[in-house]
Amino acid sequence: MDRIPATLWIAACAHWLQQRWHTVDALELEDVARTLWRDARLRAMWPEDAAADWLRTVARPGECGEGSSGAVASHPSFSLTGKPSPAGQPVRGP
Repeated sequence: MDRIPATLWIAACAHWLQQRWHTVDALELEDVARTLWRDARLRAMWPEDAAADWLRTVARPGECGEGSSGAVASHPSFSLTGKPSPAGQPVRGP
């Protein structure tokens, strides 16, 4: 949604992702949301729809959607390997 300011779109998208991935650092999810916003196709969607669409591309079959407890991320911004997050905290996978 181009009429939503970038900062608000990114914050809403990151919040939606945080609701699905509680164990991933919020700063990392904000970075993912920023990356999604840079994609014109995703930016044209509502933030929640863009996040859900992207999540379907990185989730194992049967693990995405409402109430999903964990998907495996392949996005390079995620530290699901146990590397320190940008905030300096270790991040565990979902």
